[in-house]
Amino acid sequence: MTPADAPTQEAPRSSDRRSFRDRLLDGLVWSYGLVLVAVLVTRYGLGDRTWWSFAANALLLYAFLPAPLILAVVALRRRREGVVIVVLSALLFVWLWGGLFVPCGKTPQATENQLRIMSYNTLGFNPNTAATIRVIREVNADIVALQEMTPEHADALEQALSERYPYRLLDARPGVTGSGILSRHPLRKVDASPLDRIAWIGTPMVVELDIGTERVTFVNFHTVAGPANARVRDEQARALADFADAHAGPLIFAGDLNATDQNAAHAIVTRAMRDAWREAGWGFGHTFPGEPTPARGGSRPVLLGVPVPTWLVRIDYIFHSNALETIDARIGPGDGGSDHRPVVATLSFVTK
Repeated sequence: MTPADAPTQEAPRSSDRRSFRDRLLDGLVWSYGLVLVAVLVTRYGLGDRTWWSFAANALLLYAFLPAPLILAVVALRRRREGVVIVVLSALLFVWLWGGLFVPCGKTPQATENQLRIMSYNTLGFNPNTAATIRVIREVNADIVALQEMTPEHADALEQALSERYPYRLLDARPGVTGSGILSRHPLRKVDASPLDRIAWIGTPMVVELDIGTERVTFVNFHTVAGPANARVRDEQARALADFADAHAGPLIFAGDLNATDQNAAHAIVTRAMRDAWREAGWGFGHTFPGEPTPARGGSRPVLLGVPVPTWLVRIDYIFHSNALETIDARIGPGDGGSDHRPVVATLSFVTK
């Protein structure tokens, strides 16, 4: 063999390497295409009928994390099939979440015709009552719905916030079944039927408030948690929707739905009510999970000894009837010692 023969032996090896790389890249694109098909079948075919499909739908957003990498591969390979997959991915993302990145065009202004609402799951095993009070003060809402309110939190709230919120309905209990409503406006407890006919994480609180000439019905709710409880949670969502159908006036739901806006429970409620975040929020608005892991009383999952990243999903909501509109929606501080962040919405009465 002469030296001149050596390059001709290397050429096939280089070609084989390029061929393997191309097959690998094409396989990556096609695999992602199959993932998108599986996502569509699960989301719109299977729904939340199983625990794993509920979890898959709840975490649907993260199926789009590989999309930028797939786009780079498609740009490199310039294959028509890859372009179709990327376009499908982009269209699906825009369909599901594009509206969250479009300015709502409303400028919040302080008027007597508006209400600032806050919903906050304070975490039943949160010992930091001072941090909870600091968050409530910072948000400075007119009406506050609290979930998982313990006797310790109730006592601290009574001492620190009684002047700011002279009207209160507190059902403090150890653990996660307590709840409470703080208000600047006079409130009165009313019949929770038919919401009280099924089991919840604490029976929903239902009150009426007179805001100027308007009588507002306000519901503080907390549905069951966990992928395995999807059917029970959907039943609770249907109870909320039925309650909304039976009330023609201004109506507000505030609470922890324990489901994302890609789950059936959200779709059931929003058939009768409007999601304040979808109306005027910016971005994904994730409220869970916060810092506390189960070892510290929280619900932040731990996989193989490593806690998952914080603020992955939106499960806390403010819903309202057509008698109201959302002027502004935002996420409150996440440093209150809870595994949730508050959701805050400014609502205005629709002119009759």
